Amino acid sequence: MPAPTRERSKASEPAPRAEAELELLVLHATHDKRGIDPRLRELPELTKPPFASFATYSLLENARLPLRRGEKATHRLPNGRTLGAELLGVEPNGAVRLSASISEPAGNAFLPLLEVRAKAGQRFIVAGQGYRRGILVLVLTLAR
Repeated sequence: MPAPTRERSKASEPAPRAEAELELLVLHATHDKRGIDPRLRELPELTKPPFASFATYSLLENARLPLRRGEKATHRLPNGRTLGAELLGVEPNGAVRLSASISEPAGNAFLPLLEVRAKAGQRFIVAGQGYRRGILVLVLTLAR
């Protein structure tokens, strides 16, 4: 008979260091004509099509999601949906492969699995979810 194994308490052990990290900016885009939040000046994409069709961008949230292989990092969005991201692999040149998805509160996929390859500093934008007379714009940047 094998010796009993002791389950380790997650609360007493530090989480393993993330292999990569995503910075998440949650923006609210509307046609209210109030301009772009000054904290978003480093996002020139907002002034170019298709994003330039919105007159106002405000920053709702700024979060970091640690990414580890085999673990899905999640973040609840202001509209009740959940963004999920998972590290799929790290390439020899430092690029990472990751997946991202957005699910409804009931668990149904709003945005099915999206797979991305990115290097540190590279960003990708997911937009189009309706929210309070506008849309949510998710700006995901591979922080490391």
